[in-house]
Amino acid sequence: MSNQIEHLELIADHIEQHIGGLDNVATLTNCMTRVRLVVKNRSLFDMEALRGYDEIKGVVDAGEQFQIIVGMGTAAKVAGVLNKRMKKGNMATDAPVTTEKQPFSVRKMFNTLAAIFVPTIPALIGCGLVLGLVNIFNLVSPDLVKANPEIFNLFGVVGKAVFAVLSIMIGMNTAKELQASPAIGAVMAAILASPALAGIELFGNKLVPGGGGMFAVLLVCVFSSKFELWFRSICKESLDLILTPTVTILVSASVALFIIQPIAHTVNMWLGNLVSMALLNESAGSVAVGGVLGGGFLFLLLTGLHQGLIPIHAQILETFGLNYLFPILAMGGMGQVGAAAYVYLKTKNERLKKTITGALPVGILGVGEPLLFGVSLPLGKTFVAGCCGGFVGGAMMAAFKVGIIIPFGTAGLSLIPLVGPGQIMPFLMSVAGAWIAGFIASMLLGFTDPVEKA
Repeated sequence: MSNQIEHLELIADHIEQHIGGLDNVATLTNCMTRVRLVVKNRSLFDMEALRGYDEIKGVVDAGEQFQIIVGMGTAAKVAGVLNKRMKKGNMATDAPVTTEKQPFSVRKMFNTLAAIFVPTIPALIGCGLVLGLVNIFNLVSPDLVKANPEIFNLFGVVGKAVFAVLSIMIGMNTAKELQASPAIGAVMAAILASPALAGIELFGNKLVPGGGGMFAVLLVCVFSSKFELWFRSICKESLDLILTPTVTILVSASVALFIIQPIAHTVNMWLGNLVSMALLNESAGSVAVGGVLGGGFLFLLLTGLHQGLIPIHAQILETFGLNYLFPILAMGGMGQVGAAAYVYLKTKNERLKKTITGALPVGILGVGEPLLFGVSLPLGKTFVAGCCGGFVGGAMMAAFKVGIIIPFGTAGLSLIPLVGPGQIMPFLMSVAGAWIAGFIASMLLGFTDPVEKA
């Protein structure tokens, strides 16, 4: 345990040293594999020095935010160490950012989406695995399930609990990220999902509970947050506590139910039709689309822009009951597993072999950044080989119509309990296809073995 703590402290020391010190940090958060930083003075951030440290797998400049890739589980622990240091130094990580306000950009929007959805991942994975275990018991021991229906029904309740509150969590996170009241964000999400809406018809419009899905929740909570901040800025302080939440909720609810929700419902219908046409038909075109998505996903992962797909994943799950997109995209990581495996067998560079030894197991489980930034990208041709493997795996996933029971999470073999009923074998065949294709492509393309430094 002491060695582990010392290991985390050393990583934190190196980060602190090369970001301009903790005084230079405006905000500090983390996702599953990355420590995410907004700094006050970007010129003090030494990206090359960070990249040169063995325990750091890569650094991404995401516009207003830097993302330091340290690996699954490690990111949360290192962020915790840095946050403790900041609190001891009276540096509040949730203080308003003092950097110059940046204009709207797609990258900034994706960073915001990541901050909204990433905190829900632990709950989604935990509940999803509970549901996945029930599916596995139904597959391998149906008699046990029939003999204990109440126990497995209870497991079903536990596993589905996250979906009952997911929109509430998204509403709260959206408001929090926009510096508005999380409680009002939760209320707006609850209004959209209220079953009582089904019995109300106003001005010829029949209200629909949950209409518009996750897109509606996002749009409504963005509107309510912006409106709340604006109204508070013009409201007298003596009346703020009473008027601001009341007016915000009334105005936002009206806009939500009569404008935003119908628009979001139309978007959902369009997205559902697009997914059906592109991925769920029986033509060769569906397989080709799956291949392109699987082979091209690593380019999104390079920049962190894959986080922008999170609301789309959530909406596909809500529309179809399974998310058919995520398993396809996950094959990009599986392709580079096969490509890196060939490099491991052929390289004479002990440092590279050690890197692959540490990165390959987590890559097999679905955390691809260590392999991507530590092996594939530096070698170049290995990255291309990984994309080839992702193409084959993605095409197979599309052909088999494999889906998962949660919107997003980790990928690779960790998805086994989360795939749809009866789809474990097609899933494993697709993973194997990505591994084999990545390995063969890496063998055909070759790579330039790095020279050991003296």
